[in-house]
Amino acid sequence: MTMLLGRRGLLRAGLATAAAPGLRGMAFAQPAAATEVPLLIFVFLRGGMDGLHFLSPADDADFVALRVPTLRNAAEGERAGERLDASPATDFRLHPEAAGLAAIWRQGRMAIWPAAGVPQPTRSHFEAQAMMGLGQGHTGEAAGRAGWLAAWAERASGPAPMAALAGQERLPAELAGGHRGLAVPGLARGLDLPGGAFGAAMLEALHARPGGPMALAGRDALVRLRSLDRALPRDPGGQPLPYVPANGADYGPAAEFGRGLATIAQVARLQPGLAAAALDLGGWDTHDGQAGRFEARVRLLSRGLAALDADLRDLPRRWTVLVTSEFGRRLRANRSGGTDHGRAGTVFAFGGGGRRGFGLGRHFGPWPGLSTDALEDGVDLRVATDYRDAFRQVMAELAPGAAAPFGRG
Repeated sequence: MTMLLGRRGLLRAGLATAAAPGLRGMAFAQPAAATEVPLLIFVFLRGGMDGLHFLSPADDADFVALRVPTLRNAAEGERAGERLDASPATDFRLHPEAAGLAAIWRQGRMAIWPAAGVPQPTRSHFEAQAMMGLGQGHTGEAAGRAGWLAAWAERASGPAPMAALAGQERLPAELAGGHRGLAVPGLARGLDLPGGAFGAAMLEALHARPGGPMALAGRDALVRLRSLDRALPRDPGGQPLPYVPANGADYGPAAEFGRGLATIAQVARLQPGLAAAALDLGGWDTHDGQAGRFEARVRLLSRGLAALDADLRDLPRRWTVLVTSEFGRRLRANRSGGTDHGRAGTVFAFGGGGRRGFGLGRHFGPWPGLSTDALEDGVDLRVATDYRDAFRQVMAELAPGAAAPFGRG
């Protein structure tokens, strides 16, 4: 989404308010003080990340026998995976490029669900992502009016104009339908509207008429844009100052993904009422040539999240990063050196900030195993955890007593 392209961009910046009028009528608890608002950062690995390559049961005899060496993490050797000591029965190893994430686990600030996914058997990107966006378990459920993360933001946010942020140009489905959010890929040039003061006046006039969901969405978006722009520190010439991450965090090695994470961290400091943020990292649909492509993706993911973890270390309020993909991939590799769509994948979360630590540290979800009788349809890692159950645990730890924004379907 491009948030500053005249009327259409301004309406999109309103997180599809016009398309989801029911959200405005939902009953939410009174917002907490801004310093108490928890922050949930959702990272979606779009394309179906191979959880068995990201987190390998290195000493599992079935895994070793059925998965080619280049697509699993070994227990020994120069390129051995990062040992987690997550299970007394199995030697689980993170990909060797995930050293930054392994360090967070060893600090006791990470939880992992190694076999999570949607309950409905599907290997369709479209179906799985659509279900996850609305917090559903089956495609036959009634369509939600808003993404589950948008609903979370409305319930958890403080009184600030912004409740949710996408650190990219397009809104993910999880944030669709809210009315206090923006999609902002970067803040280096501020948030001036096209055409300067004249353009702003034209947009104001366009959306000034009372009534109507589009006019309301436009006015709301203008308020949020100006609120965030006014909060940016500037030099004497009025230009926004470059963001300086805390604690020596370096987002540079994570490229565009790192820039999105830096934007989220910057807004989290400028807007203490921000309750939810989202960012996508694609490139996980590895049907061919997986080894090198996967290594590069994991490197970006780990370095970016390690930088975010360092940057937010001293944030005065609690925050949690939740990471998932729509499904995992097949146990056996295909003839093109890749893996095809599977079922269960890896969900993980870590956090910090505030006065208490991450209460789910070193939690490791159920592991069904990879024996022939344990596999789904004889080919895939079986879903042992409904992804919503993992999400519920994360939300309950971050904001005790707050209801998760999806039901059991």
